[in-house]
Amino acid sequence: MKTIIKIVLSLAFLIAMFNAGRAAFNNYAFEDAVHEGLLFNPGATDAEIVAMVLKLGNEFAVPIAPEDVKINSRGQDLIVNMSYTDTVVLIPGVFEREWTFTPQTSTRLLSKGGRQP
Repeated sequence: MKTIIKIVLSLAFLIAMFNAGRAAFNNYAFEDAVHEGLLFNPGATDAEIVAMVLKLGNEFAVPIAPEDVKINSRGQDLIVNMSYTDTVVLIPGVFEREWTFTPQTSTRLLSKGGRQP
């Protein structure tokens, strides 16, 4: 009986870790896609960047809202901070958790003096 309990607990642990890893991987893939979007469109306005982030959020099933995207520029660096909360089902039908992700990406603008208003 002890062996069966150990197997069940180990299986539950493995399933939870797999689902947590899958949620984290989706977050990293979303962050990478936003970074690529910044690299290939460095002259985008703030509104275009927010629209790109929302479009990518839709493609990656990320529940992000326009007010969750903050754009800053520091010298030649363009920094995009994002935040969203997603429900991660760790053990289906048993345990789920709200997980707040805070992806951040930046790119260096090569134009002289950084970003132009």
